[in-house]
Amino acid sequence: ADNENNIASSQPRSPLAVVEEKWKPQLQRNNANNTSASGSVGNSAIPEKERQNIAERLLRVMCTDLGALSVVSGKEFIKLAQTLVDSGARYGAFSVTEILGNFNTLALKHLPRMYNQVKVKVTCALGSNACLGIGVTCHSQSIGPDSCYILTAYQVEGNHIKSYVLGIKGVDIRDNGDFIHHWVQNVLSEFVMSEIRTVYVTDCKVNSSAFSKAGMCLRCSACALNSVVQSVLNKRTLQARNMHEVIELLNVCEDLAGSTGLSKETFGSLEETSPPPCWNSVTDSLLLVHERYEQICEFYSRAKKMNLIQNLNKHLLSNLAAILAPVKQAVIELSNESRPTLQLVLPTYVKLEKLFTSKANDAGVVSKLCHLFLEALKENFKVHSAHKVAMILDPQQKLRPVPPYQHEEIIGKVCELINEVKESWAEETEFEPSTKKPRAAGEATAAQEEDWFGKNEVYDYLQEPLFQATPDLFQYWSCVTQKHTKLAKLAFWLLAVPAVGARSECVNMCEQALLIKRRRLLSPEDMNKLMFLKSNML
Repeated sequence: ADNENNIASSQPRSPLAVVEEKWKPQLQRNNANNTSASGSVGNSAIPEKERQNIAERLLRVMCTDLGALSVVSGKEFIKLAQTLVDSGARYGAFSVTEILGNFNTLALKHLPRMYNQVKVKVTCALGSNACLGIGVTCHSQSIGPDSCYILTAYQVEGNHIKSYVLGIKGVDIRDNGDFIHHWVQNVLSEFVMSEIRTVYVTDCKVNSSAFSKAGMCLRCSACALNSVVQSVLNKRTLQARNMHEVIELLNVCEDLAGSTGLSKETFGSLEETSPPPCWNSVTDSLLLVHERYEQICEFYSRAKKMNLIQNLNKHLLSNLAAILAPVKQAVIELSNESRPTLQLVLPTYVKLEKLFTSKANDAGVVSKLCHLFLEALKENFKVHSAHKVAMILDPQQKLRPVPPYQHEEIIGKVCELINEVKESWAEETEFEPSTKKPRAAGEATAAQEEDWFGKNEVYDYLQEPLFQATPDLFQYWSCVTQKHTKLAKLAFWLLAVPAVGARSECVNMCEQALLIKRRRLLSPEDMNKLMFLKSNML
C-alpha cells in the first residue's frame, strides 16, 4: 500500500512529465524529428526515485507470475513499454532500453530493497502478536525427482488466521533432518525473537527431536494418516500376511482408474474439495471405482471389455471403501485452510479408532485389515498435548469426544501448558481468590496457586453448556477474553496452528522454484527473496 501511495503521489513528477518538460523547447522547434532527438536523452533524465517506482512495478509483475522473469526482457514486452511511453509523452519519444536498461537487471537490482521493506512489515506483524506464540510449518513438496521445503508462520490477526511464507529451499535427498532444522532456525531468527513460543508442524522427513528442543513439534496429520494407509496396504505387507485377494483388488482398481476410459471428464470428480498435496494414497483409485461402479460397468459393457469388471471383488471393494472413505474425509477436514483445524486431531483419532475397532470383529480379511489399521494408527498417528488442549478450547467439543477416564488427564495438560507459559503473563492482573468462605493463610495461598495454574478457570469454562452450532472460534474467544483470560490466550495461539503442514499453493510454489533452479534464472538467494515477495507482498 505504501508503494501504491508513493507512486500515486509522485505521478505529477513521473518520468514522462520530466522528459516532456525537458523536450518541450526542442520539440517545438523540430516536432517532425522527435524520435531521433530521443536518442540524446541519457539515464539522468529519470530521477532515482522514479527508477525505484518502476522497479517495484516490475517486481510486482514478476510476483504475479514468475514466468515473467523471461517475459519482461523479451522484445514484445519492450515494444509494449515503448508504445506506452511514446503515447504518454505526447511531445516525443525516448528509448526505453537507453533510459531503463535491461528490465531484469533493473528489477533484481532493487530486489534486496523491496525484500527488506516487506521483511520489515512481516517482522512487525509477527512481533506485534499479542498471543503467546506462533505456529510454524516446515513441509516438503516433491516435483518429480526434486523437492523443496516451504517454511510458513501462522498467527491470529483479528479473528482470522494469517500465514506468512518465510522461506523456500530446494533440498537434496542427502540432506538430513538436522540440516533442515538449522535452516529453519536461521530463517526464523530473522523474523521473530528467540523467546517467542513456537509450535512446529513438520513432515516425516524432518527430525522432530531437533525441533522439540526449540518448541513443541507435531507431525502433519495428513502425512500421518497417509502413513497409516500405506503401511497397511503395502503390497509386501499384504503378501506376507497372505492377503492375496486384497492385492488383486488393488491391482484391478488401479487398472480401471488408470485406463483411458476412466477420467474426471467421463465420470466426474469424487469430491468438491481436494485433499492436501501430501496425501498420496493408494486408496484413491479404489474409492473412485467404488463411487462410480455403476457408471464404470456401463462404460465397459458398451466397450465390450467386461473382463476387468468380472475380476473385481465387489463385496471386498464395498467393505474396504467403508473403512477408507472416512480416513480420506478426515484428511480433507484436517486440511481446511479457512478455519482452525488443530482441535480436530484428537476427535479424528478417536473416531477412526472406533471405526477400526467396530469392524475388527467382522469375519474374514476385513477383520485382519482392521487389526492392522489399529496398530498402524497407534504407531503413526500420534496425539500430543497440544492436540488435547486445542480440542478442549473448542466450545462445541470440550471433553465430549473422549471417554470420561481421560478428562482429568487432559485438564491437567491444559494447566501444565498454562504453567509453562505463565511468565509471559507477568504484567497481567492476577485472579483474586474467592471470598465466599474465610480461609486460613495457608489455604488462601493454595487457592491463589490453583488460580495461577488456571485450574479454576478451566473448570468454570467446562461447566458452561456446549455450543450446538459450529462457532467462529476466534470470535468466541474474543468475546470471553475477560472471563477466561488464560484460556483465551492459549486459544489465540494454539488454534492458529494448522493440523496439516502442506497447503494448496505448495505445489505451484515448488514447481516455480524448481523451474527457476533448473533453468538457472536466479541465484538461490534471489529466488528465495522473490518467492517471499510473491507470497507476502501481493
